[in-house]
Amino acid sequence: MNHRVDFLELARGIAGARLGLQHPIYLVHALTARCNARCGFCAWNPDFYDPRQQLSTAAIKQLYTDARRAGFVGLSIWGGEPLVYPDFEECVSHARELGLFTNMVTNGFLLRKKLAAVADNIDKLSISLDHPSAKHDEMRGIRGLFDEIVAGTKALRARDPKKTILFVCTLQKANVDRPTLRRLAELCADLGVLGVFNGLREEAATEGGDAGLSQYAPSEDELGEAFAFLQQLKRQGYPILNSNTHLNMMQKGPPEYHCHWPKFMLPIEANGDVVDCMHWGTRPIANLKETTLDEVLRHPRVRALAGREGESCHKCVSIHRVEISEVCGGNLEPVVSWAKLKAPRRLPVFGARAAVSG
Repeated sequence: MNHRVDFLELARGIAGARLGLQHPIYLVHALTARCNARCGFCAWNPDFYDPRQQLSTAAIKQLYTDARRAGFVGLSIWGGEPLVYPDFEECVSHARELGLFTNMVTNGFLLRKKLAAVADNIDKLSISLDHPSAKHDEMRGIRGLFDEIVAGTKALRARDPKKTILFVCTLQKANVDRPTLRRLAELCADLGVLGVFNGLREEAATEGGDAGLSQYAPSEDELGEAFAFLQQLKRQGYPILNSNTHLNMMQKGPPEYHCHWPKFMLPIEANGDVVDCMHWGTRPIANLKETTLDEVLRHPRVRALAGREGESCHKCVSIHRVEISEVCGGNLEPVVSWAKLKAPRRLPVFGARAAVSG
């Protein structure tokens, strides 16, 4: 089997999805709804999705097989916390054998315990990190989490120096101050990882409410100032992946753009729900326990989201939604930003501060 997506295959898939000639090409799959963290601002918890209803391992592997046969080139695994899934290695090794480029989003607590499986099967690793100290433990509800993230990152970097690793920070009241942001950027530089900074996920809010996000969200002024400072840090050479496009847009308040994300991405929840990203968690398009992936890809709603109806939405503030959409609209600045930072390395000029405390 081909263990790497061919560049021409990827280019054809992107062009086809962009022009509406075919379906999405990247699967976004919640491997499990179970999680060992208790993040107050997260709607993906047992109260939102019942972990007992998740797809079986056999069904997950079949989903990946069907997606690859349909022309999908990539897979993003998240949850819940994917590393708590008992058959994690079986699933990700299957994805690798199929040739799917695989990204994983994790809280990082079990990284060292699952190091071999991650190193051998995950192409890009995204670790949630909201504070450069043990305060992150409080924000995520796991004692010792920050130390495990640092240790796990060092272990993975030692095993595979070229592995793409990202620290993904959700900006909140507790971390938008300049000293914290600078220390986060320094930590990224010290450990040789890329920093990604997002606002709170708006799609986490259920319809008719904000899922309690307001108690964590900074004011628009605070958020704007934070993104302005991050842009300064980026210009100083810190490894911040956010493009100037995203940083500029977020300084001015919730960004306005024509969303092209559904053209490329098909999100599937742990219970098999095919997500309608304009009604996340409330109006699934279908469920894979009852509908085949091939039928899903022909569903009128999937087509609508990839067309003008999807483009009318700009609710989400996360970097990948905004930057993909901007590039599709003809703004290539994010591509330049990605290219400059695609090969992260340790930058000793910023000093050894990998164990920042306080």
